[in-house]
Amino acid sequence: MSLMLIQLVIIVILLIFIIFMLRQNVALGKERRIARYAIEPIKNDEISVLENLILKYNNFVKKIRKYMEKISLFSLLSKKYEKYILYGDKTKPIDFITNKLVISIIFIFIAIFSNTLQNKVVDLFGLLIIFFIGYYLLDIYLVINQKRRIKLIENQMLRAIIIMNNAFKSGKSTIQAVEIAANELPQPISDEFHKIYLDMKYGLAIDTVFERFAKRINIESARYLSSSLTILNKTGGNIVNVFSSIERTLFDKKKLEEELKNLTVSSNMVIKVLLVIPFIFVSIIYLLNPEYFSPLFSSPLGILILCLIIVMFIAYAFVLQKIMKVKV
Repeated sequence: MSLMLIQLVIIVILLIFIIFMLRQNVALGKERRIARYAIEPIKNDEISVLENLILKYNNFVKKIRKYMEKISLFSLLSKKYEKYILYGDKTKPIDFITNKLVISIIFIFIAIFSNTLQNKVVDLFGLLIIFFIGYYLLDIYLVINQKRRIKLIENQMLRAIIIMNNAFKSGKSTIQAVEIAANELPQPISDEFHKIYLDMKYGLAIDTVFERFAKRINIESARYLSSSLTILNKTGGNIVNVFSSIERTLFDKKKLEEELKNLTVSSNMVIKVLLVIPFIFVSIIYLLNPEYFSPLFSSPLGILILCLIIVMFIAYAFVLQKIMKVKV
């Protein structure tokens, strides 16, 4: 009973710490968004405990980076993380690999500590599974965050086209219009326009720059913008008329999406209910018989079956969303 109480206390402390970190992250994001409209306060050089921990951790990652960069395998694996680096961020792709390894080691220590409290020994197979869970946890977060970021960019594309079109109407050049959009637009699309502006300053052609932009975010409106500018650059024409046409097209598309969203509210609710039902059943069974699922966590075969269940549920959720999704 005492071991269960200690485990419960540790889990509660970890949950409180995670919730505190998430709230601090949200608060810092709101502060950055509001700061551009607020009067500059009196500067205070003191840093909070959380900022101090983050600073020390970043310094720790920078120290390890020197050794990680010497290993060719890690340098090769880190290339796919270049798309997650934001404009002005000093993070390097190799830092993502370092963070993944650190998270994996933390997960292993937590598992060993938890089993030690229960007077159990973690087998090698269990440690490998825990290591891979910790290693790919950051990838899951990055993919989810990237999807959310691309969704925001897709919603902000119409505003970006309107700002650029107004700049063209006032006689600005393409690079000046991109600079105005980068300064006027909110995050995260402003990061992409800052990258476009830097590419154009380095001398890349307009069609090449926007083609790279379309490949980075991979959305239909960006591809449409890139192809329109490529045709305009090769055949010539009035850029104001082209952007006015793109603006009307995106406006009509957004209007249609809003109408479809209102029409598919019931189907989205069905998806949410079908995804929640398995968790409800598992919770009810656990409350009625807490020992029912213990074989899944006490043997390698049980852990394998548990992983298989998780994979099947993810496939079930994916297929369900594909069936219910309506494309514009």
